[in-house]
Amino acid sequence: MTVTNEQPTVKTGELLPAQLADSQLDHFERMVQLVTRADASSASNRFDLEYWEKRIRALVKTHELVTTQRHRVIVMLDLLERHALIRMRDGAAS
Repeated sequence: MTVTNEQPTVKTGELLPAQLADSQLDHFERMVQLVTRADASSASNRFDLEYWEKRIRALVKTHELVTTQRHRVIVMLDLLERHALIRMRDGAAS
């Protein structure tokens, strides 16, 4: 079995089915938990927050998500945003 990082291609005006998003959402949730628990002083952490936000938003644009999947996306984006704000506040206080 060959594993690739290729994403399915989407033709203009067509979205991929919701079923194809579940495994990606599972992965994103694990990674968002990991990067938001990581040491806030880590230089790579800022990249991680921005990277995962972009990946999540790309999934939203390419898949026909159902309500529960959209809720999962909102929760992850909210967590990333709150973590970024806390890091900015803590950085400004130093």
